[in-house]
Amino acid sequence: MKGVLLSFAAFLLYVVATALLSRILLVCRHAKLFIRTFLAAEAAYFLAYALTPANLWFLPARLLAPSPWLEILLGAFILALNFHSYFDWFFAFNGGFSTSLLLLLLRSRASSEELIAKFHDAGGRDKIYGWRLPRLEETGYLRINPATRVCSLTPKGRVVAILTRFIKRLLNLGHGG
Repeated sequence: MKGVLLSFAAFLLYVVATALLSRILLVCRHAKLFIRTFLAAEAAYFLAYALTPANLWFLPARLLAPSPWLEILLGAFILALNFHSYFDWFFAFNGGFSTSLLLLLLRSRASSEELIAKFHDAGGRDKIYGWRLPRLEETGYLRINPATRVCSLTPKGRVVAILTRFIKRLLNLGHGG
């Protein structure tokens, strides 16, 4: 039980730390911040586990694990799962196109033409695809031919696309994004 309780404490520390650091540092891209902060939270978890007594000063004997190694690994695993859930939630909520549309509608009523215009820059370029394609090129998933502007997958992008297609077929998710 010690590992589980400490993993929840480390996760709470992690969530508070990422919220504070995001506000203090005013980061535009959160992934690096989240991963680095997770590594610090994981280290804090292991340190807290090593420095606290087996009963955490209050746990009854029946809640103590017979194997400390199993318990420490279980706690680390729970922390990693909580991190993954938080990471997914953040990027689905913050970066999700549908969420962005809902927030725009919450701020003011708008026609579909006005909503579409919000996602274009002053030159008329689509902000969603105009950002995403160069970012995929920057991270090594595709190449954009400078002369023809035709996109092609890199070996890294091909592996991800094939794996994604396999998973979508396995889970019967259908076509689309």
